[in-house]
Amino acid sequence: MKKHGNILSPAITGCIVAICFLFAGMAQAQYDYQLFDYPGALGTQVFGINDRGDVVGNGISEDADNPFVYSSKKNTFTDVTPAVDYDFMGVLGISDPGVLAGGVFDLDTEIESGFIRNKKGTFLVFDHPDAISLTQARGVNNKGLVTGLRDGPYPLGGTTIFAFIYNPMNDTFTDIIPVSDHDQSIAQGINSKGEVVGSAFFNGELDPCNPGTIDDLQRYGWFRAKDGTVTYFQVNGEWTAARGINDSGTIVGFALDPSDGMTKGFKIELDGSQCQAITIASSDLLAIPGLDVFPQGITNSGVIAGGAWDAFPHGFIATPQ
Repeated sequence: MKKHGNILSPAITGCIVAICFLFAGMAQAQYDYQLFDYPGALGTQVFGINDRGDVVGNGISEDADNPFVYSSKKNTFTDVTPAVDYDFMGVLGISDPGVLAGGVFDLDTEIESGFIRNKKGTFLVFDHPDAISLTQARGVNNKGLVTGLRDGPYPLGGTTIFAFIYNPMNDTFTDIIPVSDHDQSIAQGINSKGEVVGSAFFNGELDPCNPGTIDDLQRYGWFRAKDGTVTYFQVNGEWTAARGINDSGTIVGFALDPSDGMTKGFKIELDGSQCQAITIASSDLLAIPGLDVFPQGITNSGVIAGGAWDAFPHGFIATPQ
């Protein structure tokens, strides 16, 4: 798998029929699962999905990483034309109107910048003012608000990454968790209300829910309300990552299943308390036999998209039965 900087390389334009496999009834009973792969790629990374069933991701090959939009209704891929003046590009988010979000990488400067791209193909490239060399867009909602991450100095030494919301209409950034309060954070899912989900690592001294020693590292999923209030949660007491949220507040993400050691998906709704320990039976987790499952987005109708890994990553769509 070739990686350049922190993103994947650009694509060739075109439209190709997908390679798909159905797993109806083999996995969690409430869903039909469809695996798909970018034709000819070693692996397929999947991130966002919109309410039209358009999924974005990147096909990984020996000499290129191909950003695409996959139509789950037509089983077709459309390659995304790369931004000019950049060496590589990865697509990670898509809104209902078809606005794309992701990152572009410049080999000369070794800087990754975030971007949004409208339906006409016009790019807006941006950098967080406090970033060192990394700004990456992860999601975009129907109002044009963008989520993502950027790097920066870690108060205890070295560098780490921090979550943000970006408003391109006035070119302003909002950091979600104070940089002094955590080790690392990622913002990804954002709904039409402006509610955001992601994940964050905390050492024990900074742990917002169970303070401990500095060596006691924990990963929480988090939900940020529009007013800025942040809720932290873990599923089954394991490291947890939230990645997608729809307009009704349903959240998807992934955590380890302690019963078998596989990474599986979850779908939850929170109760409003600041710290939540959530228990989900193994039979109620999103699972595909023999694969680690990483949900990344959910539509308002409950369709879930993400990645499923064996030796290589594949895309998946989970449709409620």
